[in-house]
Amino acid sequence: MIKRIIAWYRKQTPEAKIMIFMIPLLLLAILLNWNRVWKGISKGFSFFSK
Repeated sequence: MIKRIIAWYRKQTPEAKIMIFMIPLLLLAILLNWNRVWKGISKGFSFFSK
C-alpha cells in the first residue's frame, strides 16, 4: 500500500507534489488558528451587513 502511494507520488509533476504536500499543512494551520480565522470571516460578513 505504501509502495503504491510512493510510486503514485513519484509520477506526479513537481507542481502537483508541492500541492499534495502543502494542502494538508494549510488545513492544519487553519485548524490550529480556527478562532482567528472565524473572527476574520465574521468581520468580513459584518462589513456587508452594514
